[in-house]
Amino acid sequence: MQSTNLPNGISIDPSQRGDVSSPADGTPVDSVGPAKLPVRFGVLQGQAWIADDFDAPLPDYLLDAFEGR
Repeated sequence: MQSTNLPNGISIDPSQRGDVSSPADGTPVDSVGPAKLPVRFGVLQGQAWIADDFDAPLPDYLLDAFEGR
């Protein structure tokens, strides 16, 4: 693999590139950019809460207001 040279003397090592794909005609297409970071689960653990009655039915007056009655 070759390094990519950009203006102002910036170069990108192939290991730092983003997604690379080849279309059906065989011409390579490079998307230069940062790779996607992995999803980290549990980052906000203990910092958010959901009420116990979160999925309880709405009272009739609120339901009517949402439905425009």
